[in-house]
This record gives sequence, C-alpha cells and structure tokens, in this order.
Amino acid sequence: MDKDEIDRILEKNIPESMLLRGRTTVDSLLGPVRDVLNRRQFPEKGFTDHQVEMMLQLLSSFDTDKDPDAARVGEREARVASPFIGRLSAGFNHGIGRSGQLAAPQPKAPGASLMHQVANSVALDAIRKLGLSNMKSGIVTPLSTGMSISLILGALRREHGVKRVLFPRVDHISPHRAIALAGLEEILIPTIIIGDAVQADLSVLEKKLKEDEANAVLTTTTFFPPRESDPVKEIAKHCAEYEVPLIVNNAYGVQSERTMREIRSAADAGRVDAVVQSSDKNFLAPVGGSIVVSPSTDFIEQVAETYAGRASAAPVVQTLAALLVLGLDNYRGLQQQQVANLKLLHERMNEAAEKLGQRILSVWNPVACAITMDGVDVKEIGARLYTARVTGPRAVARGEYGSSTDDYPHSYLVMNAAIGASRNDIETATAKFYKEASSYLSNP
Repeated sequence: MDKDEIDRILEKNIPESMLLRGRTTVDSLLGPVRDVLNRRQFPEKGFTDHQVEMMLQLLSSFDTDKDPDAARVGEREARVASPFIGRLSAGFNHGIGRSGQLAAPQPKAPGASLMHQVANSVALDAIRKLGLSNMKSGIVTPLSTGMSISLILGALRREHGVKRVLFPRVDHISPHRAIALAGLEEILIPTIIIGDAVQADLSVLEKKLKEDEANAVLTTTTFFPPRESDPVKEIAKHCAEYEVPLIVNNAYGVQSERTMREIRSAADAGRVDAVVQSSDKNFLAPVGGSIVVSPSTDFIEQVAETYAGRASAAPVVQTLAALLVLGLDNYRGLQQQQVANLKLLHERMNEAAEKLGQRILSVWNPVACAITMDGVDVKEIGARLYTARVTGPRAVARGEYGSSTDDYPHSYLVMNAAIGASRNDIETATAKFYKEASSYLSNP
C-alpha cells in the first residue's frame, strides 16, 4: 500500500490527529526498510528484529508459492511439509538462483531474487565500509568458507585454465578439501619459524611461481597462532608480476582493522582476484554462508556461474538479517569490545603463564593468543576445559599436526577473543584454565 491508500483506510475510522500519529509510527518502522531496498547499503543504525521480519515477509510474499490462486504443477514448487518448515528459510522456499547461475533471477521467486540482490549489495557495502574500499563486486554464497573457496577455484579452472594451487601451509583440513573438490593439484608451500612465529616461506613460493604454469595462489590472513598471517601485499605483488590469480582466505579477518588494511593495500599494490570471509565468524550469523568480494565484477559473475543448480536461500537471508540487525554503528562497537577483550585475554593468560612457569608465544594474531604447555599433557588440559564447559581452546602437542610446521618446539594451548565474545567469557575461561592447569600440575 502507498501512503495515500493507508491514509484513506485510516481516516474512515479515526480522527485526523490519531491518523497523523499512526502515520508517524508506520513511517518510523518502514523508513529504514525503504532505505535499504532503495539504496541497498549497510545501514549506519541496526534494524530491530521486527523491521527485519517485516522486510523479509514483504519480499517472500512476491514468490509464486504465496499466490493463493496459482495452479502449481511443476516438480519444484516450494512445497513444504508445514508452516514451521517454511519459516526455517524465512519463507524463501523456492531458494535462489537458477541452474548454473547462482545470482540469476528466478521466475517463480521474484522476492527471493530481490532478496539475494539486496544481500549482495548490503554485504559488499559492509565489506567496503569495514576496510576493503577497493572491492568492486560481491556475492553472498550459501556455502561455508571452504566450499566458497572451492567454488572460486572451480571458476578459475573453468574460465582461466588453472591446474595447480600454490598453498602456503596452514594445518587446516578445509582448504585442502576445497582444492581437491575443485579437481586441482595442491602444491604445498613450506613454512619457516621466525622467533615464535610460523610464517610462509616466500622464497619457495616465488620460485614455484617462476617455474610452474597454470597456477593460482591461495593465501591465508587468519589462523591459529603460532601460524601468522601471510604477507598478502608481498604475495599480491608476486602474483601481479607472474600473472597468477590470487585468492585470499579472510575467514574471520573482517573484524580486524589491521587485516583489512593489509588486504586493501595488497589489492592496490598487486593482484587480488577474490577475498572470502565467513558470515558466522564475522557477522554473527548461523554457520553456512560466506561473502566473496573482488576488484573485478566479471570475476564475481564467473564465480556465480560455477554454482551447480539452485541454492538454499537460508544462509543468504540469515547473512542479510545479521548485517541489518548489526548496522555499522553496532559493528564498530563490537570491534572495540573485541580489541578490549583480546587485551584482557593476553593479560590474564600472561598472569597464568608466570604462575605456571610457561610463557605467551610472541605471535601477532587478531583474535587469539597461545600459551606454552611444555612438559604438560596439553591434550589433558584441553579435555578438562571442555568438561569445565569452556568451548573453543585449541590444544596442540609438540610435533603434532596443527602448528603448520613439522618441528615446532613447543606444546601450546590457544585461547580466543573473537568478535561477539563477552568480557565475562574471557574472565571465566581464563580463570578455569588456570584452575585446571594448576590442578593438573599438582596432581598429574
């Protein structure tokens, strides 16, 4: 309904003064919704849940499964077993995209198609405002970070003839699976230990870039210490020199202003084809979605055209809803809280280290710190913390897979203070860590 139609309905029943007051309430509720649908930008001020629900109900109502007089005889007609099942995807039961094109409008789902377009624009604007101002295009995928990397690699294989992926070693299964799923050969680039930090051996990477053809590079900005972020600017320069595509796995890097500055600088100074970030790790959405951005509009289109079949709308609509509820102001506040919590984590873990005869590893990481657990059964400490209801610590024994090198000289335990964690989380977790570690040392 437009404004005049609503007014005509209301003025038949209530006085003009009440009409104006009601109009004010409606305008306050719908104003931000209209603004996002028109401008498609990451809002400064976050939406209320009610505003998000109104917008999503409006958009999903455009889909043909909501038409009470439609004769639905196709094999896929957004039929669901119950209204509850339909609500699990916010009413976008037709999904998004068409066969072979993730971002294509779908005739039976004009509402879902519009929702995906809004999600893509809002997500790109958010990534730009949070540091990557030189990204030109973006898409919200209904895939986890690793699966989105595989989708990108599939586009590089199909459109650019890439056969091998140079991957500076990170001891995480997901990237290996992504490369294998895309049908590409993985060339693992070794790491070196500098002080406490494990870093990519760039001399080997450059040598491989010179020697091999039909390559791409997959680099990592965020991982558990002692593995430090890859120097993306330097790698991007090498990729530009040798005309090699570069994918940046920025899984939880959006929350880090420093990480985002480094990626922006890399794209300005060299070659960056795509940057992938998790919806859940950065924007507090349920697991299942990612945001892929690129300096190239054409490349994002190639990625969208690599997806097989239609896709679930649920991870996309969840990402959009999270972005709208947060807004830029709230997100900036969460970033400040995250920085303060990380400082507190370092302080509390350093206090514990001094008492336990251990030390904090000197490794830069945007969300985590690691404490040595030399001479201690670190797996037992990790198990005790889990039993004590502390979730998230990462316990790695000396020489074990996880350090991104074969000969790391310490056992260690990683604790995190990522975006969304509370001060109470940090205080409780560090207190329980000291209690369990000191108890173990007293009674191993």
